[in-house]
Amino acid sequence: MEEILFTPIEWQAPEYTHKERSADWFWTIGLVALVGALLAIWFHNFVFAIFILISGACLIMFTLRPPEIVTFVVKTESLMIGKDEYLWKKIKGFTIKSGSPYGKLIVLTSKKFLPVYTIPFPPTLADQLRDALPKVTEALDLQESQSMAFAERIGF
Repeated sequence: MEEILFTPIEWQAPEYTHKERSADWFWTIGLVALVGALLAIWFHNFVFAIFILISGACLIMFTLRPPEIVTFVVKTESLMIGKDEYLWKKIKGFTIKSGSPYGKLIVLTSKKFLPVYTIPFPPTLADQLRDALPKVTEALDLQESQSMAFAERIGF
């Protein structure tokens, strides 16, 4: 029988930080998509024009959708992100960055595609996570993925 190293730590957080957008933001996205599509048509690249229009529409629809609340659980044997379970033997390490309103738990997995996960957590759990996680995986000096940091900087 496996010895339990710590009690599970469970919390809920939105999948991303939702930011309210003004009507000007939506008009700007629509206008940029329309101008891009017209330029693509001018250069006789009709498929790219359709791609630009669909991308603009998807961006607007994604922005209007409120974030889902995801349940995260740190257990002795695994990390649960919603319905997905990641065993600790497939996780190379972690970094904890405190912040407000949510801190960031950055996890490096052994996956080839998108190996870094950034998980929001309430600042009140920072000490519990700092105590529990070194028992199951290695503490590393990880940075958030560049695409994630860029998206946050420009407000996505």
